[in-house]
Amino acid sequence: MGALLFGRKIPKLAWAGAAGGVLPDLPMFAIVGFLRSTGHEFSEIFEKLYWEHWWQVANAIGHNFILWSALCIVGSILAKSLIHSTAERGALLFVFSGSALIHSAIDFLCHRNDGHMHFWPLSQWRFVSPVSYWDNAHYGTQFSIFEAALGLIMAVLLFRTFRNKIVRTALILAAGLYAAVPAFFIFNMAGH
Repeated sequence: MGALLFGRKIPKLAWAGAAGGVLPDLPMFAIVGFLRSTGHEFSEIFEKLYWEHWWQVANAIGHNFILWSALCIVGSILAKSLIHSTAERGALLFVFSGSALIHSAIDFLCHRNDGHMHFWPLSQWRFVSPVSYWDNAHYGTQFSIFEAALGLIMAVLLFRTFRNKIVRTALILAAGLYAAVPAFFIFNMAGH
C-alpha cells in the first residue's frame, strides 16, 4: 500500500513505501520463525507467548503512532530542504514512516483482543476493534479475503507501473504473500 500510495513511479520511493509497510510486523515474523524453529507449536506461540510483556513491547514499538508520526514530520521538513541529498533523504524517510503509520492505523482498526499499544510508552491502552483480521467470530474470514484481494490489486497496479525485473519479482512474491497470510489465519487460527 505504501509503495502504491507514495511510489509515484519512482522506484526508490516505492521501495521505501514497501519497506515501511512491512517493518511494523518484522519483529513478529522473526519471533514466530525463531519460536517455530525451536519446536514451539502455533497454539503455544499465539495463545501464550504472544502475550509476554517483551513481545507486547516489540509490537508497541513497531506499531507506534507517536514514533511514526514524529518521523513523518521530520521527513516532511527535510524533504523541503534546498539541499538535494537532504531533500531526497527526507522524502524517503517520509514515505517509509508514512507507510509504517498506515500499516499501524490499519492494525488499529483490525485487531480485536490482540491489539497493540499504539501510544506506548505514554499509554498501554489498546483499542478493541469490532473487526479482527484473523478471528472468524469477528469478520476475520471476510477481512482476510478483502485484504488479499486489495493486496493483489495493488500488486497488479504496481506491476503495470514498474518495468524493472527486480521490482516485478518482488511484486510477484508480495502477491503470493497476500494470498498466503490470510490463508494461514483462515486454516490455522480459526476459532482461537
